[in-house]
Amino acid sequence: MPIMEWNSDLDVGVEAMNDEHKQILDLMNRIHDASTAGQTGAPVIKLVDDLAQVTIDHFRDEERYMEQTGYSGLATHKLIHKDLLEKYTGYATDIRAANGVLPDKFLMFLKLWLTAHIKGIDMKYGPKADQLKKAG
Repeated sequence: MPIMEWNSDLDVGVEAMNDEHKQILDLMNRIHDASTAGQTGAPVIKLVDDLAQVTIDHFRDEERYMEQTGYSGLATHKLIHKDLLEKYTGYATDIRAANGVLPDKFLMFLKLWLTAHIKGIDMKYGPKADQLKKAG
């Protein structure tokens, strides 16, 4: 059972960002499935590392998009991204040290990330995207 499935509530109004969010969601679901199946070791560590890389790339792309569109909340959004990556890195370090054992608090962190960040924070740049579509 997935941690969350893609639906219109996650649509931020920017196709490229939606596509990247779908990649993040897919990896989160694969990590969740691995945990549910009791998997550990190198395959789980690889999933955690893959999610880290996709997230780093996404945050870079998202910040670039916000900069290009003149989004006024960019500075705050960058700080939130930095905080998320620091927390994620801490979990990833612990997971590597535990040979791929996924703690429940990590899975809760992933779900919170989806609900609070994508559904909350990321939705704030959607209206700017709408304005640009209407203007251009």
